Amino acid sequence: MAVTSGPSVSLEQPRAIAAPRSAWALSWPLLFGLAVFVFLNNRTGLPLLADPDTHWHITVGNWILTHGSVPTTDSYSYTFTGQPWIAKEWLSQVLLALAFNLGGWGGVTALAAAAIGLTFALLPRLLMRDIRPLPALLFTVAALAMTTPHMLARPHMLVLPLVLMWVAGLVRAVEQRRAPEPLLLAVMLLWANMHGGFTLGLVLAGAFALDALVGARDAAERRTLFIAWAKFGVAALLAACITPYGPESILVTVRIFGFGEVLGIIAEWRAPDFQKQPMQELVLLVAVYLALSRGLKLPLVRLLIVIGLLHLFLRYARNAELLAMLAPLAIAPLLARQFPSIAAEPRAQGRFAKLSRPAGPAALAACLGLAGLMAGLLIGLGRIAPPADNAPSAAIAFARDAGLATKRVFNHYGFGGYLISAGIPTFVDGRGELYGGDFIKRQAEAVALRGEEQLEVLLDRYAVDWTLLMPNQAANRLLARLPGWRRAYSDEAATIFVRDR
Repeated sequence: MAVTSGPSVSLEQPRAIAAPRSAWALSWPLLFGLAVFVFLNNRTGLPLLADPDTHWHITVGNWILTHGSVPTTDSYSYTFTGQPWIAKEWLSQVLLALAFNLGGWGGVTALAAAAIGLTFALLPRLLMRDIRPLPALLFTVAALAMTTPHMLARPHMLVLPLVLMWVAGLVRAVEQRRAPEPLLLAVMLLWANMHGGFTLGLVLAGAFALDALVGARDAAERRTLFIAWAKFGVAALLAACITPYGPESILVTVRIFGFGEVLGIIAEWRAPDFQKQPMQELVLLVAVYLALSRGLKLPLVRLLIVIGLLHLFLRYARNAELLAMLAPLAIAPLLARQFPSIAAEPRAQGRFAKLSRPAGPAALAACLGLAGLMAGLLIGLGRIAPPADNAPSAAIAFARDAGLATKRVFNHYGFGGYLISAGIPTFVDGRGELYGGDFIKRQAEAVALRGEEQLEVLLDRYAVDWTLLMPNQAANRLLARLPGWRRAYSDEAATIFVRDR
């Protein structure tokens, strides 16, 4: 087979599935994605609104809309104000801000749910290019179980459809012995402006390029592939630098991983806890059982890619969706060759096969209309709001009435996002790349009453006037005994101590 750039096939519908016979023909991937969308659009806004960083993402997005530019220095904290800082996910932040401005928290929920629903409609469709509908469904359900704990209204969820298209395009290029399609460069361009994880996309492009070279049939083909993939790699790197900050977004990712063990202080950067997430452990155990019992064999480079994704998840729980969605895309063509019984058929037959065909335009329009109607109703109710454990609104209202909002606060890390949205300069918040590992570690250890720097010393050094912490945090017990400090407010979400001047 000659090595050429070839026609665009990386994102096309699977050849194994016939076109729908009716404009009203339904598709189970579409129904699956719609079901996920409906499940996430509930009256509580959970789990999507369970993360405090959503607050500051929206605030930054509105700043960008107001000023018509992107920030380059910090203006949200008093500890690092004026220091260099970039909104590397600026495009996602703008989208979140627009959704909030148009529909409040219901709009934010609808936007995130739509991205996730699209992701779970797209994943099985991409898998069915190589394998039959039933194993594609099983992979999709497993991915849903793995991903649910990290479903949040944040940039990493908005970008998931792009991640799937990127990896699916790389895999298809390797399988067809050619370079990836130029269309993928547009995917990288969007990804680089929406989420910092695009750096992993560049690494995966290099890994699949190596896979293509190792799998070449002869020296001539290997040389041709090397040139083609090298051109694509350079173009992808250039596309990733087309942001308001140029290549600075890549350097931010490097700085975050330079935190080392300090990352473990931040919940989403910890290793997965299978006692709290047993479904994730079950999915991994079933996958290991099937791979060993069926004698699955993967080429070396593809195996290393899967192991790398597994390592990222076992090291950082936030990478569950990467393992759950990208590993199946990487191995689906190999499964089809090694186990012909699950390979996609030229013409699918039966009732389930009919539901596996692409949806007709009328059915697609009806599903989109239903989703829009549901989102509109929930937005109209106006009752969706973040939980109090990351939005201590009553405590902040008290702080404003007491004249504390303009003074220096020592806050719980998880309250930082809400403080930013309330216009109160923070001690620390979720922008870890701004504060650095040492600062975050000192703050966390002071709250827990451990570490080298005592809490009272830290409070004096930064001239803190009041504290905003969770009620059960150890620092509150010490503050209750410290001279010059008094408890001014407490509820189930937050406790405020004030320094007597």
